[in-house]
Amino acid sequence: MPVDLNDPEVKKAIKEAADAAVSEATAGLIAKNQELLGKVKKLQKDAAIDPAEYQALSEAKDTAEAKLAEALKTTKQALSQAEKDRKALEAETGYVSKLLIDNGLTDALLKAGVKPEMSKAVKAMLASQVSLKVEGDKRSAVVGDKALSDFVTAWAQSDEGKHFVAAPANQGGGANGGAAGAGNKKTMARAAYEQLGPIQRMEFIKGGGTLTT
Repeated sequence: MPVDLNDPEVKKAIKEAADAAVSEATAGLIAKNQELLGKVKKLQKDAAIDPAEYQALSEAKDTAEAKLAEALKTTKQALSQAEKDRKALEAETGYVSKLLIDNGLTDALLKAGVKPEMSKAVKAMLASQVSLKVEGDKRSAVVGDKALSDFVTAWAQSDEGKHFVAAPANQGGGANGGAAGAGNKKTMARAAYEQLGPIQRMEFIKGGGTLTT
């Protein structure tokens, strides 16, 4: 099941696991090192020092310190790799989320009848409102409490959205009326249109503008 890395409880659990790993890896060595240091200090204070025992304790202390240093190094490397893996997973999760939202919008706009040449502009306008809803191992794109497809369908029928929707093909006597004002239509090259901001694009379309190649 996918893990939400932004969940405070998940972050807390990762930190606690890392702290526990460090503690478990080093606690025994630290205790042993402290024990040996205590014995060495005791011998150093004793007027009668057994050279052989002192040498053995010194070597044992050096060995313990070396093992402790190695354990700390290994633990640090493990934690560093875990952080890299976490960031890689987070980046991959972000990419998947973006892909689901982008594909969901493309499909919803197509079904809602949005003009193909307007699809890119509309996606830019609506994308910030879309989020992913997580239910177990299922991900779905939503806007508020509505499924993305339902939201786009309603938006396309609104006063704002209807200007971006392709009109049904004219039939019968209505065809002539639709052609009467064709000479007054504003046109703009696609490259110039893509340089406009979302609001300017909307005003252009509302004004009856069309794009040229």
